[in-house]
This record gives sequence, structure tokens and C-alpha cells, in this order.
Amino acid sequence: MNKEDSRYYEEVVAQKRVFGGKIINVDVEQVVLPNGVPAIREVVKHHGAVAIIPFTDDGKMIFVRQWRAPLDQETLEIPAGKIDPDEGSDLEEVALREMNEELGLTTDHLEKVTAFFASPGYSNEKLTMFKADNLKEVEFKRPLDQDEFLNVEKLTLEEAKKQVKTGVICDSKSIYAITYWELLNAK
Repeated sequence: MNKEDSRYYEEVVAQKRVFGGKIINVDVEQVVLPNGVPAIREVVKHHGAVAIIPFTDDGKMIFVRQWRAPLDQETLEIPAGKIDPDEGSDLEEVALREMNEELGLTTDHLEKVTAFFASPGYSNEKLTMFKADNLKEVEFKRPLDQDEFLNVEKLTLEEAKKQVKTGVICDSKSIYAITYWELLNAK
């Protein structure tokens, strides 16, 4: 559907960048609502990201343990990473890069599972998720980003569900991955 044909369309009449960073930009937009009333929208602009649901040959899923400053806590998450502005549209290559950096693994079987917007109420961040199995160690491991410190952990489905209950697995992409895993096993 064309946005102008939507009865919910909000026309942007002014826009101001209030923050420009390496990962996000923040814009304040003045919009006109469908009923003609003006409103303000604070919008986080993001280049997007990929996430990988990596399955081991022995039926486990691989997670990374790391500190997340916005949450002020340690988390377990599936491997993921942002799409750099110069990377173009080959999201499989981005996923393979992240698997190499975070896990030291690669695959010849990467399958797109879904793509979704993490929080469309204020951000345009689109997360594309891939399933990976038939994992192999890479010949040349890429270094982690300078600000990345993590450990790799392999969990069974039951162990992963327990980590959700404890709040260590607490992000939407990882909870989605566990739900996807549970549905695969339910077939």
C-alpha cells in the first residue's frame, strides 16, 4: 500500500537531527496526523542488523554472554551485529562476518528465517534473522570489535528456556530464536 493511501499516514512537515552517532541517529520530526492535528515524533534511525540462530550438530544453540550497558546487566544472546552503512544489501555476508567474529564459525547452510522491526514505535531498526547449521570452524578468525568482550556458550532448549526465566536471556531476538527452536521441535 502506498503510504499516501493509508488512512493512518502522518505527513512529515519538518525534521531536525538532534544526535548523529556511529550506530544511531536521532531525529525530531514534526508531523501532521490524519485528523490534521500536529504532533512530534522522536525517531531513532538505524542501519539495521542481522542475527543468527546457530544450531550445533548435537542439537544445541550457541549464545554469547556479554555485558549490556543499557540494561546494566550481563546477558546471553544469539550472535548478532549491525549492518555497516557501506556493506550494501548482502545480509548473508554480514551474518557470516558476525558468526566469524563472535563464534569463530562459518557455515555453508544459512537460511533466512524472518525480518522484523525491533521497536517500531520509535525506531526504524530492522533485524534480519538467519538459521545456521552445519557449522565449521573458520580458517582465519576475525577479531572482535575493540569494545566487545564475550564468551560463547552452547545450551540445550531446556537450558535456554531456564535462562529466559532467570532474565539472563531477555532480548527479543534471542527469545524469538528460542520460540522458533521450540516450534521446530514440535513438528
